Amino acid sequence: MRRILLLLIPLTLTIAACGGGDDASHGDDGHDDNSVVADGARTIAVTGDGFRFDPPRIEASVGEELAIELTAADVEHDFVIDELDAHVSAGRGETATGGFHAGEERGTYTYYCSVPGHRDAGMEGELVVG
Repeated sequence: MRRILLLLIPLTLTIAACGGGDDASHGDDGHDDNSVVADGARTIAVTGDGFRFDPPRIEASVGEELAIELTAADVEHDFVIDELDAHVSAGRGETATGGFHAGEERGTYTYYCSVPGHRDAGMEGELVVG
């Protein structure tokens, strides 16, 4: 019996250390810091599901304030536009909101999911500011 207990203790510790990937608390990796939403921002609903965004393209006016309402349908996802300091993160089955300023120049920006492996799997979209 003692031998079985000695085998179960390391197994239990290993399982406990590997678990916990389902919550929306992500520690110090930056995934829990949603960008601030400005007053009067236009809200755009975005769903992350199966390594894709819906919608895959968003149009905005120059200088427009936007709020992304991100729903992570299947697993944790986030919405990132580096050039505009946009970041919204939602845990599996959750919805979160973050905002950003669309910029003062016309152009196309790539938004993507920064969760490891998601962008590599094609989880990108485009914001067209015009």
